[in-house]
Amino acid sequence: MEYRALRVIISGGGTGGHIFPAVSIADRLKEVNPDTEILFVGAEGKMEMEKVPAAGYQIVGLPVVGLQRQLNLKNLLNDLAAPFKLLGSLRQAGKILDGFAPDLVVGVGGYASAPLLWKAQRKKIPTLLQEQNGFAGLTNKILAKKAGVICVAYEGMEKFFPADKIVLTGNPIRKEIRQATPEVKAEAMKYYDLDPKKKHILVVGGSLGSGTLNKAMRRWITDGCPGGEGVQVLWQCGKYYKAGVDAFMAEHPGLEDIRYSDFIRRMDYAYAAADVVISRSGASSVSELCAAGKATVFVPSPNVAEDHQTHNAMALVRKEAALLVKDAEAEEKLMKAALGLVADGGRVAKIEKNAAAMALTDAAKDIVDEAYRLLGYKNVYFIGIGGIGMSAIARYYKFRGYNVSGYDRTPSKLTRALVAEGIPVHYEDEPKRIPKDVKKTLVVYTPAIPEDLRELQYVREHGYRLLKRSKMLGEITEGQKCLAVAGTHGKTTTSTLLAHILTESGAGCSAFLGGISKNYGTNLLVSRTPTVVAEADEYDRSFHQLHPAIAVITAMDADHLDIYGDLEHVVEAFKIFASQVSGSLVLKLGLDIGSNDTLADIYSYHIDNPAADFHAENLQMDVFGHYSFDLVNPLGHPVKDIRVGALGRFNVENSVAAAAAALLHGVAPE
Repeated sequence: MEYRALRVIISGGGTGGHIFPAVSIADRLKEVNPDTEILFVGAEGKMEMEKVPAAGYQIVGLPVVGLQRQLNLKNLLNDLAAPFKLLGSLRQAGKILDGFAPDLVVGVGGYASAPLLWKAQRKKIPTLLQEQNGFAGLTNKILAKKAGVICVAYEGMEKFFPADKIVLTGNPIRKEIRQATPEVKAEAMKYYDLDPKKKHILVVGGSLGSGTLNKAMRRWITDGCPGGEGVQVLWQCGKYYKAGVDAFMAEHPGLEDIRYSDFIRRMDYAYAAADVVISRSGASSVSELCAAGKATVFVPSPNVAEDHQTHNAMALVRKEAALLVKDAEAEEKLMKAALGLVADGGRVAKIEKNAAAMALTDAAKDIVDEAYRLLGYKNVYFIGIGGIGMSAIARYYKFRGYNVSGYDRTPSKLTRALVAEGIPVHYEDEPKRIPKDVKKTLVVYTPAIPEDLRELQYVREHGYRLLKRSKMLGEITEGQKCLAVAGTHGKTTTSTLLAHILTESGAGCSAFLGGISKNYGTNLLVSRTPTVVAEADEYDRSFHQLHPAIAVITAMDADHLDIYGDLEHVVEAFKIFASQVSGSLVLKLGLDIGSNDTLADIYSYHIDNPAADFHAENLQMDVFGHYSFDLVNPLGHPVKDIRVGALGRFNVENSVAAAAAALLHGVAPE
């Protein structure tokens, strides 16, 4: 992606849950282009007026105030003044926009963002919204209709926002929060002087602390710490409650397995040490706990707008990725629930796995990429649109809301399908059919197009941005988790099977397929989940444009020798592809790629050879020719009774490869 220098206003605040994402987005904008200029706009007297300058950014305050729900004289006077302050804020917002002249305005929620975003939208300035919670805030709901894109942290946000504007990005979190390696966990134990032979519970109530969590801890300690044998507790009580907790603990000496403090300076270590976490369910906390892959008992705060903390927690509870104890019941039930969980290692492991599967760890990057897409091209024109790979990309951009059209030499079943889907296709080599706005038009072509085609020459002569299909696919997968399937044969079936597994399992993916899937009737699957399955084509070395997290290589035969010359160069090209895989590489048993060729973890697969990491056993065929088998794998117990809908033993092997990639991606065996 091309990151040009921008002028950006970021508006919102009121709480840390709004401010931290805003600063993270600003940091990423400056990272991709240091010449980008950023101005924050917040509410006078609120914490953003202190926190944003401390992060190194300029901020302007508006006199806007929020309506208070509790009835007293002070709040009544505030609410009476609110309309007048809103009018003043709108006038000031207009002047700020005229003076700064932003390319883009980003709203991170909170009433502080309302005047500036409202004015920006009426001035036709592109706007991006970031919604942190599972229940959308009032300000973002009001602004959604005219927003260009809405970045969300939870699935199912279509009930609040227009579905075609939603992108699932997650919430920006601290970079150091990740799933802990055994080495990091050992460091954490030393840092907090914990006994690695015991279980560990982290109680975290935020920088100010949580009265409810502290009451639950005090009740448990007063009762004699029932069920706490062999358990150590890290208790962050918060600075507001520290003096009271000091006095309480002085009355209960000798509790060496309870370590308390007002503030935790190494939260990454605290998460790493914990087997179970007790926490409120603010948006940032939930996102961090998913990224850390922690088994958590959430106690949603009742003192928040629209009860959004309960919605945040329930998004995990529904997927067996967390437990929930109501605030009103916490004093009696919280520690019993946490201790019961920490004693059940199997349940902890299941919740950790499910929570980690919900993690979106590149939110700031993805949000900034969406901002650039919003400011980028409006038209995508395809030269050679009727090809199987080109048509899938054309459909993708149509789904994303671009104006899509293209040329192909002759009508076909595919081009007629594209026309039926609202994508204009013509069959005459006519440059006048290309959109005239050069700066707003991206042109994609296939190498199969002859160099003397007039449309291709016109595009080059007039300065359009021109990309090969493979480069375009590389840009689409950049910033998403890419699962790629390569090989001189078997890749279309295997990639289709992999996409089917991810779709049916609920993991979700977008998929660019090299054939029309019989199950779905298309060569493109689309999802809001930031995962892409891509068929990695070795023709013209196209697959070198991909940098997958997980890849499968099915075969390396002497094919496309008009390009490669001989088998040695074919294998060399596949080794280059393998070197670009960052996570796991699944190879057909016997292929000549080893640890010297890639940093990825290498796994082998085969239809039934027990020497392979992934292979079938108990292979059976029914009277209709359909196979079933159990999948032996190195990740746990065999996956029983997998049934293959496609005929032929070779499709069993393709199914083994697809299942291997899905399991490595984190799909549950069941």
